[in-house]
Amino acid sequence: MYLNREEERMLSGEMGEAVAKAINVIVKVGEALGAPRLIEVSHAHVSGVSYFNIGDFGLEFIEDLLASKARFSIFTTANPHAALLSYRSRGFDNWVVDKQLKIVDALRQMGVKSFTCTPYYVRKPSHGEHLAWAESSAVLYANSVLGAMTNRETGIVALLSGITGRTYLGEAHIGLPREVRYVVEIEKPEDPSEAGAYGLLVGESLKNSIPLVNGLEDYPEYYLKEFLAAFATGSPTYLAVLHGVTPGYREVDTSSAERLVFSKSDILKLYSEIKGCNSPLYLLGCPHLSFEELTDILGKIEGVGRGELWLTVGEHYGRVVNIESRRNIKISPGGCAVTTRLDLLGVDCVITDSAKALTYLPKLAGVRAFLVRRSELLKMVASVD
Repeated sequence: MYLNREEERMLSGEMGEAVAKAINVIVKVGEALGAPRLIEVSHAHVSGVSYFNIGDFGLEFIEDLLASKARFSIFTTANPHAALLSYRSRGFDNWVVDKQLKIVDALRQMGVKSFTCTPYYVRKPSHGEHLAWAESSAVLYANSVLGAMTNRETGIVALLSGITGRTYLGEAHIGLPREVRYVVEIEKPEDPSEAGAYGLLVGESLKNSIPLVNGLEDYPEYYLKEFLAAFATGSPTYLAVLHGVTPGYREVDTSSAERLVFSKSDILKLYSEIKGCNSPLYLLGCPHLSFEELTDILGKIEGVGRGELWLTVGEHYGRVVNIESRRNIKISPGGCAVTTRLDLLGVDCVITDSAKALTYLPKLAGVRAFLVRRSELLKMVASVD
């Protein structure tokens, strides 16, 4: 792999042991993937910071980096940590909370600006800007909506990119594909959860292929966010070209592409009947809510009588809205319910508008999940006495 003079100095240890170790890993990963060189990035986003995901080994790795004087050299954000909220007055053991806070504190000392899965709300990348982001939903949003360029990094590579300001030159950093194999038509979604449901089905259907998607133009950005987050759960790709949205979408050749159509009847199977959910946890904010979404939701509900409603938002928004007087509504700034062992809190099921959460909650949080439309969920919590 070609390295410029500054990168050679990093690798030789002239900029410190931590930088040398970090760039060595990035070079090895890039070489294994056939990258010809490294590329400068201006914003790194680290995934995998929930204690329930990375455990003691992850905590030790991050603390060792901090002890070796590793610091982020570029703007760096990190994924949400575990949602350290009580549920019906039942909280996690002190040792769990302590270890999660140690992870958060170490990353803050290294220079993390905010904990969120929507880093574009913290700092909006520009068209053509090179990034090193690891959260799949954020990667798809950056590439597909903003026209930025980021590989779908692993959490460790993104962390090391934050230290070095470099990542390997992957396909995502070259630009849009010249042609696509599939053009997807979706029926107009009437709710953000429907956009997510379409995203889940499209991602699972196409697997490794980058599609051009028709049907999301002229929608609010949070519809796009939900579609791409769910798409990423079923597809390992870094991009979905959105007609009318993705910068440069007109230049993509679709002349030989296969046409696929998804309608409302296709997504109905995801909205299963809610059964045996005696004390539900209602969840909004996967991915994290924007400030506009948060204030809109809080303007429609005053409290929840049965169960609890959790609103997960970026750490930078969490202190803006005061909801102390609202019954059974909790904001989790910087937290993620999906990467939290909700079963340990006695949660028996989660009712959510997120197709991404529907997929991951049983696997990561240990609880059943039911998908409802956001408008219906708000009616459900507002109507409970």
